[in-house]
Amino acid sequence: MAVDFALLGPVRVRVDGQSLPVPPGRLPTVLAALLLGRGPVPAERLMGALWDEPPASAPSNLRTYVAQLRRLLGPHGDRLTRSGDGYTLRIEPDELDLRSWEQSLAAAQQASDRGRPAETADLLAAGLALWTGAAAEGVPRRGATGRGLHLLDEARRAAVERHAHACIDAGRPAEAVAGLRALVADQPARETAWHYLVLALARDGDRTGALVAWSGARRALIAELGVEPGPQLRDLQARLLRGPGREPRGAAAVRTLPPDPEIVGRDELLSEVTGAVAGTGATVALHGPAGAGKSALAVRAAWALAAAHPDGQLHLDMCGSSPGLTPTTVGDALATLLQALGVTAAGSQAEQLTALGAALHGKRVVVVLDNVADAAQVRRLLTALAGATVLITSRAVLSTLDGTRQVAVGELGPAAAVALLARLSGPERVAAADDDARRLAELCGHLPLALRIVGARLAARPDWPLAAMVTRLADERHRLDELAAGDLAVRAGLSLTCGALRQLSGGAAALHLFDAWGAVGAPVLSPALARAICGSDAREARAALDRLAEVRLIEPATEDRYRIHDLVRIFAMERAAEHPSDALHRARCYYLGTARRARDLLRVNHHRMPDDFAEKTPTVELADDRAALAWFESERVNLRDLIRRCARENTRDGDLFAARLVVELYPFLPMRGHYTDWLDLAEAALVCARRLASPPDETAVLIQLAGARSRAGRHPEAIAALRTALTVADDSLVALVLDHLAVALTNGGHLREAQECFRRCVGLHRANGRRSSLGITLNNLADLHRQLGEHEDALGHLFESLALRRELGDRLGEAVTTLSIGQVYAEDGRAGEAITWLTDALALARSTGNTESEWRALTVRARLYRQAGRLDAAHADETAAARLSEAVDGDPR
Repeated sequence: MAVDFALLGPVRVRVDGQSLPVPPGRLPTVLAALLLGRGPVPAERLMGALWDEPPASAPSNLRTYVAQLRRLLGPHGDRLTRSGDGYTLRIEPDELDLRSWEQSLAAAQQASDRGRPAETADLLAAGLALWTGAAAEGVPRRGATGRGLHLLDEARRAAVERHAHACIDAGRPAEAVAGLRALVADQPARETAWHYLVLALARDGDRTGALVAWSGARRALIAELGVEPGPQLRDLQARLLRGPGREPRGAAAVRTLPPDPEIVGRDELLSEVTGAVAGTGATVALHGPAGAGKSALAVRAAWALAAAHPDGQLHLDMCGSSPGLTPTTVGDALATLLQALGVTAAGSQAEQLTALGAALHGKRVVVVLDNVADAAQVRRLLTALAGATVLITSRAVLSTLDGTRQVAVGELGPAAAVALLARLSGPERVAAADDDARRLAELCGHLPLALRIVGARLAARPDWPLAAMVTRLADERHRLDELAAGDLAVRAGLSLTCGALRQLSGGAAALHLFDAWGAVGAPVLSPALARAICGSDAREARAALDRLAEVRLIEPATEDRYRIHDLVRIFAMERAAEHPSDALHRARCYYLGTARRARDLLRVNHHRMPDDFAEKTPTVELADDRAALAWFESERVNLRDLIRRCARENTRDGDLFAARLVVELYPFLPMRGHYTDWLDLAEAALVCARRLASPPDETAVLIQLAGARSRAGRHPEAIAALRTALTVADDSLVALVLDHLAVALTNGGHLREAQECFRRCVGLHRANGRRSSLGITLNNLADLHRQLGEHEDALGHLFESLALRRELGDRLGEAVTTLSIGQVYAEDGRAGEAITWLTDALALARSTGNTESEWRALTVRARLYRQAGRLDAAHADETAAARLSEAVDGDPR
């Protein structure tokens, strides 16, 4: 049955299109808090939504409301589960209107950034159509939930204004009028909405209606705020009163502004800037520290002034405080502005200044001169811009520019800083941890740039709680490191950083590591890899990493992992080319040596290839099979990158490394659900193996490729790869190829041919005494008998396989075979025995980190529980299996 939930209006639940009545009282509040949380919601937050001061009976009452909500949800009541000290309502992405709203906003922003106002208007209209009232209408605005709902309502109001802006730009002003009328009726002091309403009516040709709306705006602003309309509304009225032909029509003749930014907490400053522009010819200089948001404010002001300056809105980056960039000269600025205005002007600078002034004469244009170094940089330029409105941004106070209004831009207020964090990292997330959000804003000094960096990092790591970021910023010694946002793309700036690093204690060793990392080109660096590529001890490697982190050449990713910005990595690779070393070969020795050790711990049967990377390079000490899987997982990004690089490079050392390494990555990749990687890397390694002209390497890689293709459902291609492998395999590999071919034939439905392959394979294993390989083949043969319905034959092979695997200490294999026994019992109708074996398999799979076997055991056991009427147990297994399926890059089946 299809179910969907509504939060954008009265809280609603519908099943198969039929609404379930949510009784008034506490239940809508509980449901709203759960929907807003979209995950585990602490009991404290739920109680905060229900009561201003929770009574002593609050926990008991909350449990009662949860039980009532489960009954209301009927067959979907099992979606509401206990989670820690709170509750989780399991919701699929397409079942909540809030998710559709967020997708509409994101798509509209992309369309706006591409300069497509009609598409922007359509997307915003579709999103606004989802709303049927205030967010969770009727639910009291208490606690974190109340703040989250308030943020949603404000996002809706802002979207109405964005929709109006887009409709006007698209030449469809009439479409904006209804929404704007509703908005000003609800928020009569919202001057921006009044401005868009007057402008939309004027653009639609309703001059009388526009003047009536203007009068309504004035009455509302005086009644609500005790102020007269601002300069934008006054300018609109003046042009409307001058009669037809003077109202603002059509798009601006020239617009080179960046996309209209969303700014938070700058309403007063925005009014001050726009209010300082009584007409054309005014100059306003915004000054403040780096990161205060001067540029965003100036651009937003220019967009707000666009209607009053219909002949053009221009933007010019003066590069006055851009590291490594030469400040824009007057000549360059003149050329850019004249080109934007479509004016060709050769001759001296004085002649070009005159041409610019003439081009702007009598026109209403706003110009943003962004990132100005000092007054001298723009003084002469301003003489030609005397008839325009000019907005300047600079870190310096440009007090020597006569007639310029100075506006200081500093930090945000506390509430605005938290609101900016909410916009960047998600309102629900911030509302759920409002104390941490306020502390984060304080640690950022309420500075917009710092907040945007923190917000971006949180958005990129949805698994991070806000408290984790608070902890990272709490140490004042490293706070600026955490808030670093330098322009790492500028080669000169990076060179200066490396030069400064050389002067520090331990700087030379850090630079050696930086260059070695550039030679390897790996995206992630660990202390162990640092030791290997530099030949240093653990203490020296960590000291070098610390030095690189201190100067921001690398960024901490986890406790013992560092990542490098792509542009810094390119710079490091350039340096490495100038300082040849054996770092890449040492890295390959480290990875292949550690991978072989890890695979040995997994006790995987495989043909051991010669060790051509046997230099004494330090490897990681791995204690057991779980440590082996954890190492593979932590290094997967680097291993993948190195194999792909080898396929591109076409060197013998690289080809040999790729062909050998991809074999060592089995069974890690399929066990952990990395099916796409398995297929991609096997295909890349096959290119390398064939360039080597080495039949054993080609055979081993073809086996991996066949397994990956079979997992992807490409059974004919898998069979073809293994038939090719049989033609090149030497005697030591024939049995292994036959085993994999038999499995591929089974998966492809060729059961009798598969049976013959298995027969040959078992015979070879028994003759050669390969007991580990025999255990695997017997398990695979049992799967064939299971598909043929020959359950007793299947169980006979499985119990022999299980005995071999237990005797050899192969815990991973024991988990697989135990699972297979449970599956056979399940298909044979012996549910009790099946559940026992599946439960044992689940424990083994979890203890060895075998994600695929864990998923299979849960799925089969859930089906048996459901058939037996044990619905709670079935739901628990289904939920756990769903979480596992989300963690892999393909269907584990």
